[in-house]
Amino acid sequence: MTRIVMLYCAFAACVVVLLSGAVVVRRIVDGRRHRRDALLSRQYLHIVILSLMSETDTVPHFPRLESAGARMVLAETLARLVSSTYGLDLGPLRRIFRDAGLQPFLLRCARRTRGCRRARYLSLLSRLPADAAVAAAVERYGSDRHRAVRFYALMVRLAADPSMALQLIGAYPDPLSAFELSEIVSMLRRGVLPVAYEPLIESPNRNLRSLGIAIVRQFGIEEAEENLLRIASEDTTGELGREALYALCALRRPMARREVVRRMGLMSRAERRALLRCMALEGYSETAFGSPVGDEETPYFESFVLSYKRCLVC
Repeated sequence: MTRIVMLYCAFAACVVVLLSGAVVVRRIVDGRRHRRDALLSRQYLHIVILSLMSETDTVPHFPRLESAGARMVLAETLARLVSSTYGLDLGPLRRIFRDAGLQPFLLRCARRTRGCRRARYLSLLSRLPADAAVAAAVERYGSDRHRAVRFYALMVRLAADPSMALQLIGAYPDPLSAFELSEIVSMLRRGVLPVAYEPLIESPNRNLRSLGIAIVRQFGIEEAEENLLRIASEDTTGELGREALYALCALRRPMARREVVRRMGLMSRAERRALLRCMALEGYSETAFGSPVGDEETPYFESFVLSYKRCLVC
C-alpha cells in the first residue's frame, strides 16, 4: 500500500513538473511571437505610410508576408490605421488589400471559425476597403446564430456599399445596442458612411431613428432639438424616448420643458435617477433645472450637483 502511494505521488509530481514546463515554454513562445508581431506591425505601418506619401501606383513590398501570422499582422495594422484617420485616400489601401491577398485570407479565416473569432475577422474586413465581392461573401453571415457575427456582417456590407446604408440598417433584424450604434457612428466620423441625420431621425424604423439620435448626440446638432422633443413625447414607454432625453442632456438644452417633464414622469425611479446623474455630470445646476420631477428626486439631484466642487476665479 505504501509503495502504491509513493508511486502515485511520484507520478503526480512528474505531471506537475511537465505542466509547469509546458506553461513556461508557452509563455516564452507567446512572448517571442508578440515581440515579432509588434516589430512587423511597426515595419508594415512605416511601409504603408511611405506608400501613401509617395502618391504612386506601385504596391509596396512587405517582407516576411508569407510567414505564419504575418498577413494577420498586416490586416490589423491597416485596420488600426483606417480606424484612427479621417479622409484617408482608400485607393492605395485598396491596392494593398487586394495584392497582399488579405481579402481571401480574412474570408477564409471567417469561414473556418465561428462565434467571437468569426466576428473578429469580419470586424477587420469592415475596416478595410471592401468591394461588392466581399459584401456578397459575408451576406450569409447575416443569419448567423451569434449576434456579433450578424452585426459585423452588416458593417462589412455598409463599408462595401454606403449608398445602401438606409436599406441595410432598416432591414437589420436586431435592435441596435449602444455599442453597435457607436461602431456605425465611427464610420461616419471617418467619412466612410455619408448619411444625413434628418431622414434617420424622422424614420419610423426603430434602428434608423436610434442611429439618428446617436448622430445628433455625437456631433452636437442643436438644430435637432424639436425632433428630440417630439420623440420624447411620442415614445412614452420605449428606449427611443430615453435616448432622446439623453441626447437633449448631451446637447445641454433646457430640460424644464413640458415634453421632458412628462417623459421623465413616466420613467421608473432607477431610470429617472440615472438621467439625473447624467445631467449633473453635464453641468446642469439645481436652479437651471428647476423641479420638474417632484420633491422626491429634487434633493437627490441637488446632492449630485453640490458634490462637484468648482473654484471660480474672477
